[in-house]
Amino acid sequence: MIQFTRFSLLLGMAASLMATTTTPATLSFGEITLVTPATTPPTYMVNLVLSTANSSFPGQVAGFQFDVNYDPTSLNVTIGLGPQATTASMQLNTVCLGVAIGSCATPASFNPSTTAPQNPGPGQRAIIIGCCTVSQQTPTSNLLTDGVVATLMVQATASPTNWTLTFPTTVSSTAVNYMAATSQGGQNVAAGPIALVVGAGSNDPNATGVLDMSKIYLVGGISPETATSVGGFGSGQLKLADLIAELLYETGAPGYTLPAACTDFFDAMDTSPADTATTRGGDGQITLPDLILELLRQTGAPGFSVLPVRIARGETCTSNTKSHVVTAAKPEVRGTLVLGSVEGAGTSQERVPVYLEAGRDLTRAAIAFSIGDEKSQLRFQSAPGMSPSLMYDSQPGFVSVAFLSGFDAHGGDRTLLGYVVGPAGSGANLKVFGVSGAGLNNLEVFGIDSVGVVRQ
Repeated sequence: MIQFTRFSLLLGMAASLMATTTTPATLSFGEITLVTPATTPPTYMVNLVLSTANSSFPGQVAGFQFDVNYDPTSLNVTIGLGPQATTASMQLNTVCLGVAIGSCATPASFNPSTTAPQNPGPGQRAIIIGCCTVSQQTPTSNLLTDGVVATLMVQATASPTNWTLTFPTTVSSTAVNYMAATSQGGQNVAAGPIALVVGAGSNDPNATGVLDMSKIYLVGGISPETATSVGGFGSGQLKLADLIAELLYETGAPGYTLPAACTDFFDAMDTSPADTATTRGGDGQITLPDLILELLRQTGAPGFSVLPVRIARGETCTSNTKSHVVTAAKPEVRGTLVLGSVEGAGTSQERVPVYLEAGRDLTRAAIAFSIGDEKSQLRFQSAPGMSPSLMYDSQPGFVSVAFLSGFDAHGGDRTLLGYVVGPAGSGANLKVFGVSGAGLNNLEVFGIDSVGVVRQ
């Protein structure tokens, strides 16, 4: 039986603040990201986020420590400094809790917890100090900054049975962890213990202090799909198949109806706005910005190499389940997708032109759509100078196309995007299953109406 024991996180601060401190700071499980290049089993980085903004001592933290418990036979965990710690001349020490784990066999030097017993774990204690020089003997004025102050690198062992990471939260007189700190001016005076509680982070919204690493999914990783709950979709990597599936669902291609918004599968498709260290991403809608963000991540565009992972929401979808779809005003309609008259296209073939008719000036517009007759084998032929970013025509009955590189159109102008080509008789039966647009400058979603085949 795995033991998860008690935990208390305490901050030290100047004596002048001791008497008035009543509101604790928080430490939260924040963003989780997949470490690339991929490892076997996968390795994840879990951000730990410190917030003193609403505490009684904002910006006064110079050192702290925390315990994290886990089953060392199931998870390999390495604790590192986060970016808000490395900027302030930090030293990180770790010590094992109850069992030697990897390189964690040596007790931490300069351990400020000289008056409290070690949490029995199993797990690790981390001590992060920003107050002093490397020897931890000469105070400086450097303080920790709110944000990601520590990271956990987590990888499953060959036969994991327990996937949880835990901040033990029950305080008692025999299991209290202490911290060292200095005042902002670097005066090493009267540092004392101050409670630091578990906060509501992006992957622990209810501030439980428990993170179940078995219930995670890669944002945007939706193919293949066998079920809409966690574990029933995705391959654990972001591939072109995921991007194509996102396009098909986003444009309403035949056979690709969006799942209920309470499902993990829907949440995995809801990539935009992006996840951050403190905020879970998505806006409750599947729109073109979700597809654009996934394209950037899937192709490794500069600045988009980080692949976020989310903890499953754990909801049960019933007829009484409240939708997570954001109720928002219908986006302004700024254009119309027009299917032109049927044209001959060689022996036994015909084609139908596809136009975007701008209702107002469009700058760096992106557009995605699915068009078909639900039975014929079709293909899309792009117009000169209008090469699609993504195109799918492998299934009979429809084509799905996305132009994501951005183009300009003047209000009232009709821009030829290309042609849907199919067997004779297919053109008159074409219809638009779904179409959406967005401006690339700010990823603002706008509406696009559609008009069926025009007969002359």
